[in-house]
Amino acid sequence: MRLSRRFRRALDEPLLSELGLNVKELLVLAAVMDGAQTPGGVAARQSLPAPTVSRIVGKLVEMGLIVRAADPVDLRRFELRLTPEGERRRERVREVAERVVDEHFGHLPPERLAQARRALEDLHAALEGAGENAP
Repeated sequence: MRLSRRFRRALDEPLLSELGLNVKELLVLAAVMDGAQTPGGVAARQSLPAPTVSRIVGKLVEMGLIVRAADPVDLRRFELRLTPEGERRRERVREVAERVVDEHFGHLPPERLAQARRALEDLHAALEGAGENAP
């Protein structure tokens, strides 16, 4: 858990200063970009509490990065869609994240970083599989 918090702290400052978004806001934006169309879908995809997602969606709407559109099938619900500005902001994230990784881990050999990335991907896949098999 401490490692996770350290990663978040390392990413939060550059993301905030260059993109105006913190990690959680970026996760919500990424979920919308990747096809999550409702706040509930975003919460499920990113394992975030629904009230947190609702608050972040409101902020992203105010920033002009996403819009709420009425669901044509169920008018009680709304869909989330990325705006062109939201797409531009999301595209810049990789550049910022790569720079942060390079600043913190650039002294490590590239093969070591590749091994660590593969290990993290394996852990992520295992956790995803465990979540699907939970009672």
